[in-house]
Amino acid sequence: ELREMFHLHRNTRHSVTYAPYVEILGLSDMMSYRSKRSLLVPPMFVPENQRAPFPRLIGKVISSDMKEDHIFRLIGRGADQDPKGVFSINRLTGEVAVSRALDREAIAYYHLQVSTTDLSGRLVEGPVDLDVSVIDQNDNRPVFKEPRYSGEVLEGSPTGTTVMTMTAYDADDPNTDNAVLRYIIVRQLPDKPSPNMFYIDPERGDIVTVIAPHQLDRETLPTTQYELEIVAKDMAGSEVGLTGTATATITITDRNDHAPEFTHSLFQASVNEGSTGVVVNLTVDDRDDPATGAWRAIYSIINGDPNQNFEIQTNLDNNEGMLSVVKVRNVFFSYLIGGRLRLSVSPHGLAVCSSGSPPASGTGTLKITLEDENDNAPYVFPSVARVCEDAKDMNVVVIGGRDKDIHPNTDPFKIELGKQPGLEKTWKISRINDTHSQIMLLHSLKKANYNLPLVLTDSGIPPISNNTELKVQVCTCRKNRMDCSRASSIQTNLLLLLGLVLLSILCKYPFIPPSTSCVCV
Repeated sequence: ELREMFHLHRNTRHSVTYAPYVEILGLSDMMSYRSKRSLLVPPMFVPENQRAPFPRLIGKVISSDMKEDHIFRLIGRGADQDPKGVFSINRLTGEVAVSRALDREAIAYYHLQVSTTDLSGRLVEGPVDLDVSVIDQNDNRPVFKEPRYSGEVLEGSPTGTTVMTMTAYDADDPNTDNAVLRYIIVRQLPDKPSPNMFYIDPERGDIVTVIAPHQLDRETLPTTQYELEIVAKDMAGSEVGLTGTATATITITDRNDHAPEFTHSLFQASVNEGSTGVVVNLTVDDRDDPATGAWRAIYSIINGDPNQNFEIQTNLDNNEGMLSVVKVRNVFFSYLIGGRLRLSVSPHGLAVCSSGSPPASGTGTLKITLEDENDNAPYVFPSVARVCEDAKDMNVVVIGGRDKDIHPNTDPFKIELGKQPGLEKTWKISRINDTHSQIMLLHSLKKANYNLPLVLTDSGIPPISNNTELKVQVCTCRKNRMDCSRASSIQTNLLLLLGLVLLSILCKYPFIPPSTSCVCV
């Protein structure tokens, strides 16, 4: 029924199409709708950066019901609103003009409204939207966010490893080639071992390695930092495109691919007996980066120290191993004469490894020599000698000296008679060699036990002397038998005699307290 009541009518002169309301309205309402659609307002386009002269015609608004007393009116941003006066309309003809050069990057789109009024200002037609689009020109260069970029890649990384991403921005219309960018590496410094160690994806800006992993060796490369000059070009990289430039600095970081090595296969050190503290500093070479954990060494003693008399720590300033004595034992110093420690060093960076691979390590040997302190007195052996009372041979015994210290704090020993007066009238000592001497009698002695005072001195610096005694038993000898059972010490007999004399004196004098009883002889 609606199709019978309404039909479409085309004004072929002005190409304006009218459509009926979907509701059945009064005639005045229908005429009002038709009045609004009598303005033909085409979209308009203005290239940015146009040059004078201005104003420039950009389009025309047409009214099918324009009367002589009707005028066109233009309102909106860019007309009567800021920025005011950019666009204007001829009041009589409807021609729209731009009054100045436009910048699409400042305002890319203007939304205006056109209407017609009578001379008194009463609205006749409209308002109808007028959209003005600013056409982009390639007037902006690509700009990187930063002038310099930094990235890192681990040495030995597989070919194709992504190092970093560089992106630039172009303020031109992203829907045109004016803002379509392409990236390229134009220079690499240094250019060894290959001028094309890296590649940049032309569209995404991803920088990847193209060098073989074995060539990406930090320790053999001429430098650990490479500088790339990156160019971004718009117009999809065409020759007429504008360019922007930035620099990428790529650092080849260290991998723990070199085991530490002792600078000597055999280290030697001396230890003063009784001392503690650092004995020796051990040195290693490691070709890894000193600024990383791959260079930091951990030292350990793998054998030769069963009693844990030593400890070894890393000097954090120079990476040396500081070997210290922590326990002082006689057994330890006895072992130290020619003792050796087997050492191991491993890089700190691999001390804990998630892959479970063993740490790279090197081994070495430390020979420690004891520097003896002369802290032990020498002693004689044997300590007892026997001789017949009627012997014609006055040689009593050959005695020797011994010392718990080591050379040079031992022999040659000096064996002398004690300082008691009169000994030299009965006894004589003759040196045999550095360690032994002959004890001789100068005349016969009666059967008894004699304690011969001796002084034994070693050759240490300073020397140590020992005042000791040699027990000499003078025995009865018959038929190749030596009887020493009845021999008694002269010193013992003398003490007993003095005791008896003292006891008899005390018993004869009355000053002794009554409670004291005496047995008089």
